[in-house]
Amino acid sequence: FTSCSTQKELTKMPYTMWIKGIQVDCTGVGPMKCLQVQKNDVIEAGKWQNFYTEIEGFQFQQGILCKLLVTEERLDKSQVPADGSSIKYKLVEVLEKKRDPIFALHDIWALENIGGEPIAVPAGNTGLTRPSIEINLTDMKIMRTDGCNQFFFPIKNIEEGILEFGDMAGTMKMCMNMEIPDSFNKAMAEVKKYKRDGLKLFLLDENEEELLQFRKVD
Repeated sequence: FTSCSTQKELTKMPYTMWIKGIQVDCTGVGPMKCLQVQKNDVIEAGKWQNFYTEIEGFQFQQGILCKLLVTEERLDKSQVPADGSSIKYKLVEVLEKKRDPIFALHDIWALENIGGEPIAVPAGNTGLTRPSIEINLTDMKIMRTDGCNQFFFPIKNIEEGILEFGDMAGTMKMCMNMEIPDSFNKAMAEVKKYKRDGLKLFLLDENEEELLQFRKVD
């Protein structure tokens, strides 16, 4: 009995694991894509963690939030590859599958207000356009234009109500009137949260004060 028990631990009782509808860039033995998971019965804000291995029997679907029943098995060291996990995860049952609500943001949004004030539609030969953003949750980035320059932000973290960017990259040309582009970029640098109301998207600061308001582009 002792020799059998030391080869591997018995499979644990099944437990609940949530799988987010997006994958994120991460680094294991090299750059890779990670699932984001929570080992809870109920999803909790700020509790998502990168998951660096596979779940046997589970197939990830972009944009689909899944609630699974899984088991863990501790593998013998002789069974673990140099870059592998010492724990084997196995799907028991898919308890729930639904559209991940954050995927409602995966679209193009045109700017309407900055700090609660409507912006003037650029007119004439100014070189300006209406600022807009494209949220791409497949590639985990936000891009488009501030009205003068093209820009790109990597998305560091996104979950229900939370949106955080990495450092911005973009073009650096000067237009005749930089008031709107400068105000837009200043506001984008303060974004920490969001809320959505139908076809409207509001980007908010840490205190949930409105910075930018957008409408969904058809």
